[in-house]
Amino acid sequence: MKLFEYQAKEIFRRFNIFTPKEKLANNEYEAMIFAKEIGFPCIFKAQVLVGGRGKAGGIKKIENENEAKKLAKEIFSLKIKDIPVEKVLVSSFVDIKKELYLSVTIDRQEKSPIIIASKEGGIEIEELARERPESILKINIDPLLGLKNYQARNLCLDLFGDLSLVNQFSELLQKLTTIFFLYEAQLVEINPLALTSDNNFCAIDAKMIIDDNALFRHPELKTYEKQEIRNKIEEEAKTLGFSYIKLEGKVGCIVNGAGLAMATLDLIKKYGENPANFLDIGGSTNKERIEKALRLLIQDKDIKVILVNIFGGITRCDDVAQGLLSVIKEIDIPIVARLIGTNQDKAYEILKDTKVILIDDMKEAIKKAVEIAVKL
Repeated sequence: MKLFEYQAKEIFRRFNIFTPKEKLANNEYEAMIFAKEIGFPCIFKAQVLVGGRGKAGGIKKIENENEAKKLAKEIFSLKIKDIPVEKVLVSSFVDIKKELYLSVTIDRQEKSPIIIASKEGGIEIEELARERPESILKINIDPLLGLKNYQARNLCLDLFGDLSLVNQFSELLQKLTTIFFLYEAQLVEINPLALTSDNNFCAIDAKMIIDDNALFRHPELKTYEKQEIRNKIEEEAKTLGFSYIKLEGKVGCIVNGAGLAMATLDLIKKYGENPANFLDIGGSTNKERIEKALRLLIQDKDIKVILVNIFGGITRCDDVAQGLLSVIKEIDIPIVARLIGTNQDKAYEILKDTKVILIDDMKEAIKKAVEIAVKL
């Protein structure tokens, strides 16, 4: 679960991490009043759970009352990546001497928490990692022992070239890792982290993602649970109990098992197209669940072809075939199916005179789906 910037900062303040003076506005009028209270210049920051706010005009510097009035109206009328701006954080302007990037997240390769830092803050860290990986500093944290003092000291030296800030920086790192562990987060990020003109650290922006699987241990976050705005298909998929994520491609996927689904997505990409979604229908799938999965996918107008990739174990291929058979008359999207495993022969018999293109080999089936998608 993602937290809004203002919510992550509320947590930061509980741990005495310094943030700008801020107030949350729910409408234009409040934004103007709060701007006067905080003083000029100040910053309006749209509160949406997507990146790219600055590029979309969601962050504005306000110099005076006239600008506050004009820009409050503008920012509350924005849609950022189709999400309407409903709250604006009015933040005091901070005199910044240096900007940095700092986060704690999970290193899945090393299977441990990791601190990621950079001398360059306020930019997209993924892009920086691609273009100049040498500018990204990383420290793995022992999940049992936690962050060690020498690790914080070394990172401070790498970032600033001297140790004059080491005590303050070590304290900040310890607080950040404590928040990460305590809230069972997937990400705790400060970007940018400002070193102010009076040599204090200030969290200008904040991002937190909490592991959904740990939410039951954090009843204090329960009220935040429904704040993530999903699209209509994602909401319906959640109601149906499917693991579904909307992606940007043309190949719609129905797959059983998360590992097989990831391999399918990788191969679609390898063969030259992009998957339109991640959809794991899980095990023990019956005819009705296949019908529901298909009806879910065809709501996505970007999809040019549907790829069904089933490895039948507990899931029976003939159940999948029956589900396909009951819906294919309603749709005009080509379907490529690889059904292998339990009752495979029965499945092929059920679908032999239909428009479903049956291919045993997984790679060949995905190649065929990509080929169709590219042509359409």
